[in-house]
Amino acid sequence: MGIRLAIQCLGVPFLLALGACSPSYVQRTAQVRVLTESARYTEARQELAAEAERSSLDALLVAVDQGALLHRAGDWEQSARVLNEAAALADARETVSLSQELFGSAPWRMGTLERQTLHVLNALNQLQLGRPEGAAVEARLTNALHLRHHLEARHRTELERSLALVPFDEDFRAYLERLSIGLYVSALAHELAGNEDSAFIDYLEAWRITRMAPPGAPSSLTHLLPRLVAEARRLGRPELPELEPLLPGPGEQVGPDQGELVVFVEAGRIPERCQVPRAGTQVWSVCTRSWSHAKARAEVAGRSQVAETVTSMENLLLRRGALGAMADTERAPSLAVNLGAAASYVLVPPLGAALIIRRVVEVNTRMEQGWLSLPAEFQVARLSLPQGRQTVTLHAGNKEQVHEVDIVPGRPQVLVVQME
Repeated sequence: MGIRLAIQCLGVPFLLALGACSPSYVQRTAQVRVLTESARYTEARQELAAEAERSSLDALLVAVDQGALLHRAGDWEQSARVLNEAAALADARETVSLSQELFGSAPWRMGTLERQTLHVLNALNQLQLGRPEGAAVEARLTNALHLRHHLEARHRTELERSLALVPFDEDFRAYLERLSIGLYVSALAHELAGNEDSAFIDYLEAWRITRMAPPGAPSSLTHLLPRLVAEARRLGRPELPELEPLLPGPGEQVGPDQGELVVFVEAGRIPERCQVPRAGTQVWSVCTRSWSHAKARAEVAGRSQVAETVTSMENLLLRRGALGAMADTERAPSLAVNLGAAASYVLVPPLGAALIIRRVVEVNTRMEQGWLSLPAEFQVARLSLPQGRQTVTLHAGNKEQVHEVDIVPGRPQVLVVQME
């Protein structure tokens, strides 16, 4: 009895020692987002670095935000380097020690959709750097990530069965699991590298996924159909009978003295984690952040085209809701950790209570975090233009941007912009 009493007494200092919690990244970086939304990217990076030093912010969240800010600023090389480092750190965090789980100190885990989007940004970086092969490698990772998580497949299946609030429709699985923007970037990278068949296959798959989107989901690639039909004819592809009846007219063809401009618009603000009332309690889910939801319009050389939303992270996150927030944030639970926490509460109540409280607080802290510098959606506009220097004006809501591009026949020019 004396030994047990002594051990119980040790729980008091443990309770005090475990009481300190990780700082809230979202709250501490509010000024960074204000500067980012004003396109003051250098100041935003400086503020982020200063706050990270003051508050010991999560290293992975700092890295991905720095990478995204460099991407927005057009520093493609440095953005690629930082995002590669962030990807390696995210890989290392897929497994944590039992002590980290037991003491509630496991670090923030990057969700699958966030990781996929990281590789989309990096693929665009590679395109802007004139490295189509590197862009293709990055773009492929937007579809292969589920292979990295095969050890969690059983846990995720059980979680879907027990927590899903609506039936899971298998018809929409491709839309929910694969990013059509990733396939589009991969196809463009193959096109720039001269891999015609690979480009056709990825363009076709991106187009098919948008057609599999649930009703009301903002996802389309109608501008691709004329190209797909023309390429299927030229390459002798077996998919031609599937595609040809869907094209109402001949479609616009790129002339021998023309080139193409592909504009990628990173639009809006990705949703944030929030607590919502449900069944008399508060549960973690996702909530939208205010933005115009306007489609960008590109005007150049007397032509005008409205961009199409190819992939909406906002729509994907809202459809996944509370289940997605939990599955993205938490690793597969450890039986040993759960038993250890329960046993410590039975044998040493003060220590067990401290461990349980700490784990609950840290889980809530991790649930609140997120990579909020990501866009809400990726839009694409593609135009055939005369060769030479062209002035491109982009409109979205009350915002306007002007860019100069050099159009070359036979090789699409890529322009990546951000518009709220």
